Amino acid sequence: MAFSNLVNNFVVGINSLQIKFIRSVQITSLLDENFVLTKTSDPSSPISSPFRDINTLVHYNSISRVLTLFWNVVLDGNTEYTVTISNLKDGGGLTIPSDSFSFTTPESSATPSSLVSTGTVIEEVLIQDKSVKVDFETGYQIIAKNPEFYIKEVSPTNGAFYINNGENDGRVVLTFNQRPASNFLTSKYFKAQRKKMQRAPSRWENVSTQISMHSWKPDVFVDFPSDDSTPVYYEDGKTYFETGYKYRIIVSSEVGV
Repeated sequence: MAFSNLVNNFVVGINSLQIKFIRSVQITSLLDENFVLTKTSDPSSPISSPFRDINTLVHYNSISRVLTLFWNVVLDGNTEYTVTISNLKDGGGLTIPSDSFSFTTPESSATPSSLVSTGTVIEEVLIQDKSVKVDFETGYQIIAKNPEFYIKEVSPTNGAFYINNGENDGRVVLTFNQRPASNFLTSKYFKAQRKKMQRAPSRWENVSTQISMHSWKPDVFVDFPSDDSTPVYYEDGKTYFETGYKYRIIVSSEVGV
């Protein structure tokens, strides 16, 4: 799906909204106030602070022209929303005409929202080698069972493109709003994968990680193996994220309290 002025396609995710632009845009014009969210039925009433503050160093990939906006609000279920983008400038400094697109939420919604997008999935081309991307998949089941249970934040930042080979000693931290039940602390429910970055198609391959949880905080630890012949976990000075790959973690919709 292509749009007339600015947006090539978009994907609405449970934690974020990704927008791929048709043309290059000036980073300095990617301001919070230039992205407005409204209910399609009430276009004159913008939703206050629908996205977290934009950090262009982290949230915008100038190579693929993809901007990631992270949700900062709870969206109503079974509702059509419209995103309007204005006042962006192209590489020559000219203002690009405004553009907009719409999407519809499922019957029930929570934070993070599991959404239905009218756009197409964004295929990013990443040429930087030290890359990790943490994706989250939840379904209606987890929202229906407990709408107050969700992932609050991730370290490294969800969607971060560049990390060191030994980032945080191979540990990814998923912070929930409350502690998940201990029986979910297995790779069955927290599946780690990686995929080689290349122009030709490549498949995601499973990575053997160790899953644990903080003694009292709602933090789940996903520890990646080192690249040693006998892998170790969460030790200083090792290589955990191999150059030329990107990584993701899929959280099962069955995870709960």
